[in-house]
Amino acid sequence: MLSYVCDRERAIVWGLKGGLPSMPHGLHLVRKGQEREDWIGSIFSDEPIFTGDVFSRPTTGEGGYGDPLERDPEAVLEDVIDEWVLVERTAKDCGVVISPVDPEICEYEIDMAATEAARAEIRTARAGWFAAESESIAQEYRNGIVDKYDAVRRHAVILDWDTGELLPKSTAQFREMFKVRTVDGWT
Repeated sequence: MLSYVCDRERAIVWGLKGGLPSMPHGLHLVRKGQEREDWIGSIFSDEPIFTGDVFSRPTTGEGGYGDPLERDPEAVLEDVIDEWVLVERTAKDCGVVISPVDPEICEYEIDMAATEAARAEIRTARAGWFAAESESIAQEYRNGIVDKYDAVRRHAVILDWDTGELLPKSTAQFREMFKVRTVDGWT
């Protein structure tokens, strides 16, 4: 059995001067034979765990500093190699399109044309992401369209990550500061 108590799950670390906030913290569990990682939260008890199951508790890290679309793609690639960020998130968060060539030997390739296009698309769309109605984002989360990272980093929406229920007060407070610390710093 696995039990875990870590309060302040909704206290996500801020980004500054356009930087994106960190991820929500808590435990993740991958059951033996399963590829999907399940979020099991930051406060739970008596979760059965079996031989071959893998659980992880990544730290939330810090928020970003500066507009991620202005970051040197080579520096983003180094973050992938150093396992600070996932390839999938580099395209969504920084607009840097990276393809794994041979991850076992840390060989990746940046697609500069796709990176320029992704960054232009994000610049055009991100003000609309932030302005989206909170309950519609909660519904998209419940429907599997928006993940928890996009809910936080694109839409500044805070949810009960288990149920997808909108936390309106937390969201209102988070959005107020997200505008000042992140949106106002976008170039």
